[in-house]
Amino acid sequence: MHVEKVHFIAKRDRRDIFNFPLLGFLFKNRYMLMFYRLLTLFLLFYAIIYGLIKPNKENIFTTALFWSLFWPFFMVITLPTLGNVFCMVCPHGFVGKYITKFGLKLRPPRWIANPYIGLIFSNITAYWFVLYTFPNFLRSPLNTALFFLFFTLLSFAFFFLFRGMAYCKYVCPIGSVNSAFSRTSFTWLSTYQEECKECKKPECALACPYELNPSKFDHKNSMFNCTLCMECAHVCDAVKFEIRKWGSSLYKEIKNPKLIEVMVYLLLVAVITFTMRFHHGLSRSGLSEYMPWVILGKYIQNAFGLPKWVDMTGFVAMLMALVLVFSTVYVSFKLVEKISRKGFKENLLILGCAFAPLMIVGGLSHALEFFFIDYYHHIVNGFSQAFGLGVSVEPLARRGEAWLNVFKVFPFIAGLWSLHILWHRVKLLTDKNRLLVFMAASALPIIYLLVSVFQIWVMMNFPPSHHHH
Repeated sequence: MHVEKVHFIAKRDRRDIFNFPLLGFLFKNRYMLMFYRLLTLFLLFYAIIYGLIKPNKENIFTTALFWSLFWPFFMVITLPTLGNVFCMVCPHGFVGKYITKFGLKLRPPRWIANPYIGLIFSNITAYWFVLYTFPNFLRSPLNTALFFLFFTLLSFAFFFLFRGMAYCKYVCPIGSVNSAFSRTSFTWLSTYQEECKECKKPECALACPYELNPSKFDHKNSMFNCTLCMECAHVCDAVKFEIRKWGSSLYKEIKNPKLIEVMVYLLLVAVITFTMRFHHGLSRSGLSEYMPWVILGKYIQNAFGLPKWVDMTGFVAMLMALVLVFSTVYVSFKLVEKISRKGFKENLLILGCAFAPLMIVGGLSHALEFFFIDYYHHIVNGFSQAFGLGVSVEPLARRGEAWLNVFKVFPFIAGLWSLHILWHRVKLLTDKNRLLVFMAASALPIIYLLVSVFQIWVMMNFPPSHHHH
């Protein structure tokens, strides 16, 4: 059914992506968006079925699609650039909008309407804990297929039962993660405010399947839970998708800030960045035997006689990373509390957003390097295998090639950017003792930078005798 747009905009802002015909077609056109979503839906089911039919290690397509293309590479590349386009093309959300129309439309109970379910259980426990503790489990095509089949069926059940795309908001492993990290991008969805003054029942809000109001995004300085589905833009021409300064929202006051955003930044910089620095970096250096997580992990492994497929070193590395990050933040923000004379939570909500770049921008180092040495040939060869293309390619680069070191700059960009944001956000907290507050609150990005420097120094002076990833 054709829906006539309201508030026709004759002249759009020059920063508005919809002002450019080609970009507007790519990001807004119904048929183009439908094409993206049908493609990802097809790939999702094809990879799951392929993994169930061919469960052995000869199947490289299923693991390449999910663990090389979708989650690590596409998500890490797009979040700090284009924003939450991963959710824009997500097959779960695409199907979910149709299921919800015919579902029960129940309001989710309070115990379900909790984004920490998705962050802690679906993401950290179901994926990262498994990855570090049972490293071979998700390398299996069968287990990978079952993993995504489980979340696919779970999402369909939630979409049928509950209104407002509850699965995406509360249960999806990357729902809150994508919303939080999209703040680092250079795009922003909002509306032409002069067109919204007379709008008592905003069409954009009524059209939103996530029950959001895009006309309030600028006022709140928050797009949290927005998946860029563009349903709002399809019914009202006053919706705009702007190019702004990178991470512009991180420099401004956030109305009603959400603790979940700060927890995303803290938990994932611990579980991903620091744990990988420890376990996939320093643990494989010539100084491996002196690392505390290696010593304790091996002790537990031997003391309990655990089998080789259990990696206690990885598990202990993750626990130590969590302790390091949260103890650092706790101590530093206790100091901020004394200096600013404001509450611990208030300080954390205002200043904690400065930690947004640490994982997602720093993660570009790993994502880009591994595209050349690992992801590219797995993706191409996987698709060739699944669709009989008869193509076989080699990695674009070999581990250790000097030019790959250029990607090591991203953790330093992330750390310095975090400090820059923090300096500006301190002004939102207090005008007094600004330098002292900044120095106290900067402990986490400083440690992040020091660990990055230490890892590079160790790998240069004590290189590994072998490598295993």
